Amino acid sequence: MVISDEPYRRLVYDGREVPSVLRHIPCSVVVTSASKDLSLAGQRIGYIASGPGIPDRQKFVSALVLATRILGFVNAPSLMQRVYACCLCEGECIDVERYRERRDLLAGILTAAGLEFAPPEGAFYLFVKSPLEDDVAFCTELVRERILAVPGRGFGWPGYVRFAYCVSMESIRGCTPGLKRVMERIRTRA
Repeated sequence: MVISDEPYRRLVYDGREVPSVLRHIPCSVVVTSASKDLSLAGQRIGYIASGPGIPDRQKFVSALVLATRILGFVNAPSLMQRVYACCLCEGECIDVERYRERRDLLAGILTAAGLEFAPPEGAFYLFVKSPLEDDVAFCTELVRERILAVPGRGFGWPGYVRFAYCVSMESIRGCTPGLKRVMERIRTRA
């Protein structure tokens, strides 16, 4: 069985499309959330879809329903569940172009600072190679300049730092002077 976690599936740039796992792998399950593609941060609403090849599919679905009740997950109010269902049917999604613009702006700032990264083809964050061996130490330097980034080791990528660009363009532009100061301090120590 393939389990595909797909909250970013519709947040892709430059006309790319992510194919449906359910269409290509009969024994698969898709888990997703509206919090990303509808920009509903913090809302615990999404769905789990099982492919046609799941053995004892009805038992599987019943087990999932029971698990959410036993584990005490907070379910979205019924009104929001209906709204989400309508959004799915209508193909609604956040304006991905806004994220692409933010990605490009941040990418230019990071490149000018001399940082290495691969521009993401989707989502709203990117991983940057830390100029320090210790990614936590680099994040600490950034915090001194009021720039928030997350150490990559928390995502299984030690030596990298995650920058999110789901913020205003002004916030992204505003990090430029502080990032330059951090990089100057690092180069001075080297």
